[in-house]
Amino acid sequence: MTDGTTDRPEGSSPVHHQMVAGQHLREGWDALGTLLSAMLVFGLPAWWLSEAIDQVWVLPVALVLGMAAAIFTIWVRYSDPGP
Repeated sequence: MTDGTTDRPEGSSPVHHQMVAGQHLREGWDALGTLLSAMLVFGLPAWWLSEAIDQVWVLPVALVLGMAAAIFTIWVRYSDPGP
């Protein structure tokens, strides 16, 4: 019989509590927020720059670079580190 204590790290909670709290749903919204914020962070300055120098190619290039950075960030953040 156990006394209710386990050998979990201090900040972790059991899987049941994570599922009840909706942690698995929050990760999807966090990833979507990362993608949308990358479009804003890279897109708004690029839009301003493309208007300032009158070059239309700056905005699409910046958006592609922003999406690549966001996808890489999501991949690093949510990838399984393994054993």
